[in-house]
This record gives sequence, structure tokens and C-alpha cells, in this order.
Amino acid sequence: MNDPNPLYGDACENCPTYDVLPESALRDGADGIIAGYRCPNCRQAWTCGWQIVPGRAIPPEPTADSPIFNRHVTAQVHEQAAIARARKHLSKGDRS
Repeated sequence: MNDPNPLYGDACENCPTYDVLPESALRDGADGIIAGYRCPNCRQAWTCGWQIVPGRAIPPEPTADSPIFNRHVTAQVHEQAAIARARKHLSKGDRS
């Protein structure tokens, strides 16, 4: 089977750039990731949530001391992962 998106690529909404690869990602539970992107043309930064697909390479986790990660993308990835965790936690709360 041929995977049409083996590296969790995404398209920039700001300019017509396709196949932007994620700089980093954090796991979102057991079956998902929050990936961070920066467009190489317009420098727009964004995140995207993905379900993990067996066989696909998961992008590296961001680290504060690594010079290859953009700090704005890293901050967005951590923020979106925290929001996702909060949603899951709150959805399990007492509904009485």
C-alpha cells in the first residue's frame, strides 16, 4: 500500500505552498500527535492534529536546547497539546 502522506505533511493556508513537513510533534495520547509547522516561503507557523498511522515516521519532539527547532512553533505545539489534554480531562469530569 502506498501512503500518500508518509511524513504528516500539510499545506500553508497563507501562501500556495504544499507538502510542508512538520518541524516537531508531541504525542496526544496513545493514538494522536500535535505537529508544528513553519512555511519555508512565508514563515507562517501553525499546528495540526493527526491520528498516528502505523508505519509513518513521527516527527521529533521539540526540546528547548535544540537549535533546529523554531521557538514559536515549539510554543504552539506545547500550547495545543495542553489544550487537547485539558479537553480530554474535562470531558471525563462529573456531569451531574
